[in-house]
Amino acid sequence: MRFLIVDSVYSGFLNWLYSERAPGLAGRPFAEQYDAQVNGFFHTAGAWAPALRALGHEVLDVTANNPSMQMRWMLENDLLDRLKTFSDGLLFGNFVLQQHQEVDWQTMIVVEQVKRFRPDVLLCANLYMFDDRFLSLVSGHYGKAVGQHAAVMPGNSLQRYDLIISSLPNQVEAFAAQGIRSELVGLAFDERLLPHLEERGRRHDLAFVGQVSAAHAGRARFLADVARELPVSFWGDAQWPADIDTAALRIETAPPLWGLPMYQTLKDCRMVLNYHLDAAGEYANNLRLFEATGVGSLLVTDNKRNIRDYFEPGEEIVVFDDAADCVGKVRDLLRDPDRIERMAQAAQRRVLAQHTYHNRVQDLLALIT
Repeated sequence: MRFLIVDSVYSGFLNWLYSERAPGLAGRPFAEQYDAQVNGFFHTAGAWAPALRALGHEVLDVTANNPSMQMRWMLENDLLDRLKTFSDGLLFGNFVLQQHQEVDWQTMIVVEQVKRFRPDVLLCANLYMFDDRFLSLVSGHYGKAVGQHAAVMPGNSLQRYDLIISSLPNQVEAFAAQGIRSELVGLAFDERLLPHLEERGRRHDLAFVGQVSAAHAGRARFLADVARELPVSFWGDAQWPADIDTAALRIETAPPLWGLPMYQTLKDCRMVLNYHLDAAGEYANNLRLFEATGVGSLLVTDNKRNIRDYFEPGEEIVVFDDAADCVGKVRDLLRDPDRIERMAQAAQRRVLAQHTYHNRVQDLLALIT
């Protein structure tokens, strides 16, 4: 089968990739830019691609909001004149492409890619952007439309999707309540990044890598409660609630990280804190579950009803019921560093044996074939 996978990435990752990791990359062919982005290891739905290709499927994997790579695809497919009609004022080379229509360049370039590639399966992982309006523009040019989602529920119409997969059981139920077929498919770890990481030792005892925002109110209060008692190394953007006195927190802050630098930092940490997005409800579901364990650090996460579907608490990971419980367990573990390493190694073995995309791909294929 032919799969077209479309997702988006954080602008901070693109800035790092094109400015720091690979200066001059923007002028290179599409294939070279694609390889460079893949090897930067920002997690997208494109992580499905190697497992699908290994089974003989043809995959076009695109990043909708990467202007340099998307423009290069248009140029290499003789679509420059078409490109000029739907940019929104981004500077490409020595000229500016203007937007004078309702649908933006990110959507419209993907429309051209769908029409050119004509996939059997169109897999979209940004449902805020790629909704019914987009699917109406590519109607007749694809076989099945599959969405992937596990974040704040979209408010736009998604009725044209044949299937939406989610790693959150509550969101599977929510989509089904809207009359959309939805099935549970877990997230996973992209093990291809491991050879790119260095053994630098455990530089940080307890760390958090991620965001604190309006969508993470519970996370903000949890981290603040922990950081009043324990030192926490923190990488990311933070919008703390107004009633939290950040001066009282024992947090060492650093800028956000993406891709390989993020994974390297996780590997450098003895224990990695995780606290789910408010939208996750009572279910364990985020990439950090597999990112921290996949690189071999000990995951310390909030206790969810389905956590044992992925890891065994007390043997492979640590779970907590609240901040006080977390602080107590972390203090006990810091007195037994050998136990930390044993549990971390056990969790990494579990990830590589059961929670990679080569494991998950059969679940996906069973739902669409």
